[in-house]
Amino acid sequence: MDVEEMGHPGRTGRPRSEKRKAAILAAAGDLMMEGGLKAATMEAIAARAGVGKATVYKWWPSRGAVALEGFMLRAADSWTLPEGAPAAEALRVIAVAAVRLFTRSPAGPLMRALAADAQSDPEIAQALREQWLSPRRAVTAEVLREGMRTGELRADLDIPATLDLIFAPVYFRLLFDHEPLDEEFAERTVRQVFAGIAAGARE
Repeated sequence: MDVEEMGHPGRTGRPRSEKRKAAILAAAGDLMMEGGLKAATMEAIAARAGVGKATVYKWWPSRGAVALEGFMLRAADSWTLPEGAPAAEALRVIAVAAVRLFTRSPAGPLMRALAADAQSDPEIAQALREQWLSPRRAVTAEVLREGMRTGELRADLDIPATLDLIFAPVYFRLLFDHEPLDEEFAERTVRQVFAGIAAGARE
């Protein structure tokens, strides 16, 4: 056991562990935003967090996993939904937030680099799916399910396909840069998708 993980008599180790995990994630997120995955090595993350590499490996199996979780934490505020918002507004907020994140911060170039690296690196591909895509799709899927429960959306929605309809246009423009990626585009895309998924819409 690392000295840094040893507790003191009469104290529980959890608060110390949680602080160390938070420090590691903050370090990983900062390094990702500063220099991408190449900068977020296990050595650099551990050094900035003030822990040993063994401590990082205690909670994460790879640098891709901890780096992307740290990056996701840094970007968490961009995915905050207004409480009680109807599905149409929640979907608009989600799409616009993604565009803002990718166009107003280093997250855009970083995501392009990660997507490219994921084609040849299974570790990055898995971390990208588990730490980035899955949580965002889960939040949006719940918005869709709630809209189906309240009758705002069609009851027969294919949720995975609808998620792709919402997110794919943003990522397509981000990766290929063939057309402008801006908030107006995000809002227009959501309006067009919503016209097909709203209750009463024709197939």
